[in-house]
Amino acid sequence: MRCGFILSLATLACVHPAMPQASPARDEQVSAFIETARAASEKYRDRSVAIADGYRKIGTDFPGMGEHWINIGLLFDGKFEAAHPEVLTYVVVSGRPRLLGVAYILPLLKGEAPPDWPVAKEKWHDHYRTIEDETELPRHQLAGHDHAMDMGAMSNANDEPRMAMLHAWLWLDNPDGIFAADNWALPWYRLGIPAPSHAPDTAAKALALATGASEYFTASIGASVSLTPAWQKKIDAAFARSRATVDTLLKRDGFAATPDGVNDLSSAWTELWKNIDASADSKNRPALQHVPIR
Repeated sequence: MRCGFILSLATLACVHPAMPQASPARDEQVSAFIETARAASEKYRDRSVAIADGYRKIGTDFPGMGEHWINIGLLFDGKFEAAHPEVLTYVVVSGRPRLLGVAYILPLLKGEAPPDWPVAKEKWHDHYRTIEDETELPRHQLAGHDHAMDMGAMSNANDEPRMAMLHAWLWLDNPDGIFAADNWALPWYRLGIPAPSHAPDTAAKALALATGASEYFTASIGASVSLTPAWQKKIDAAFARSRATVDTLLKRDGFAATPDGVNDLSSAWTELWKNIDASADSKNRPALQHVPIR
């Protein structure tokens, strides 16, 4: 299914978000929104129900977001409602699809900004490219992109048509908050390991190597710098070594997200990037420092 350019699609819809009738305190507003979203999406824990209702998988399976299932009909219905999310996020664990949360998408025209409810507009992030492009490699994963700008339609970020998106992690706790774009508890969840509290993202990213995330990470690097075949081979080798290290850690007796295990995973990720940086020439090394998936 080809969805076309986001810039073109955005001009087809004039969105008028369904605003709440009252003005409760922000925490009450957020709680009510989450409660409504969770109750409405409960049925989609059975993915066949989502398919029957018009949701279709688009793009790839992200290490920190899972799969996006989008309902194009809802995307351009001109509404923003907690009970009708445009996107469902799934991950397949032990052969079974598990619903992680939902996401809301608003097509915005030039000069428009996302609403500041149920949370501040800075919680939204923008997409400017085709839906296919964004669901293969999100814009906020590209080097040189100001993620803070992307997260709020701030300053000049609303000078062109775009899609604003808000995630809500309803069924998997997110250490960075329920409305954060990425959820780095996901690699732990995929492997059936309880995510330790306050574990750094670096540990989770290393752990993601054990679930096949190397291809996605290398694509993120390739989108930021021009990789020659020889350099690509070095990067692939670095990821393969790190994957072997992580696999060894997981086989270690007593590993269950212990403090030592978490530290070792973080060290494996740090060592991986030392090797990648060392493989780059002086021209490309600065760009590598700004790859957001580091």
